[in-house]
Amino acid sequence: MKIALTGGGTLGHVIPALTVMEKIREEDKDADFLFIGSTKEKEKSAVLSHGIRFYPVSSGKLRRYFSFENLTDIFRIMRGFFQARKILKKERPDVLFSKGGFVSVPVVAAAHTLGIRCITHESDMTLGLANRINAKFSEYVCLGFDTGVYKDSRYIFTGNPVRKELTGIKRIKGERKLILVLGGSQGAVEINRLIYDSLDEILPLADVYHQAGIHGDFSVKREGYTQVEFIGDELPSLFSRATLCISRAGAGAVSELGGAGVPMFLIPLGRGASRGDQIDNAAYAEALGKAWVLKEGSSFISQLSDILTDDERLLKMEASPWPMDGDRSAAAIAALIMNKEKK
Repeated sequence: MKIALTGGGTLGHVIPALTVMEKIREEDKDADFLFIGSTKEKEKSAVLSHGIRFYPVSSGKLRRYFSFENLTDIFRIMRGFFQARKILKKERPDVLFSKGGFVSVPVVAAAHTLGIRCITHESDMTLGLANRINAKFSEYVCLGFDTGVYKDSRYIFTGNPVRKELTGIKRIKGERKLILVLGGSQGAVEINRLIYDSLDEILPLADVYHQAGIHGDFSVKREGYTQVEFIGDELPSLFSRATLCISRAGAGAVSELGGAGVPMFLIPLGRGASRGDQIDNAAYAEALGKAWVLKEGSSFISQLSDILTDDERLLKMEASPWPMDGDRSAAAIAALIMNKEKK
């Protein structure tokens, strides 16, 4: 079976697609994969590290507001469509699995014109613009959260696939509490600033391990404080030891942390910076008792101190159930791709 994967814009689209790929490989060792993605080097490297073919295509950002760049991006999207069509016509995959992101739209559209089965996955609580377009051309739309909003039988709740190494995490307690800070693969300037400005208050309470991304200030050095641009193979160990994780509320991060039982202090991107998906994701995790969300206008350090010193609350957040195991999610999506299960 030959399977094409697409998605990109951030590693948050690429890594779940590769997780599903690994699940399919467990079932079919002879499955042949290719990935059609963006021109970003970090995404390309992540794909190539899994030993599959990578094809970059032109893409344009899908904005929900007026911008003159929308005009030039239309031509980039059209170019990406013809590039993707040429690749797909040459490779002739049996199915295309899209993880969303702006790069996926021309690829899904091209696959549809060639009669290739398409399956799309949406990580967030609601479909983004790219996936609302992709859904029109897809046999199934897999949903990361069971919201009950989408009634069409094509929409199937699968949960969000989580890397195998982050499932079945055994939680351990160290001599000192540990705060893990995640800002996504790109880092988060606002979170970085909050951490830098609050280290004097935080470090007496806990050690800090900070993924600062490309925007980090690596001149900041303190005892008990570790700062890196990107966390790699050490992430499972950090998940097992972290007393609390400060993070944005991207669906991937929320699903990984929720499934691993890591209490979350979430700082979602506001509606001015996104369509509001992170606000919805954060509210969902908070309603399940897995997270605390930074309240607008409230003191960051005051809320953080309250949570970090409340051991009973932390234990409850850790023990609260998460609705879908990430490995089962990957298996459910893999079954649909392989046409083994139709609901």
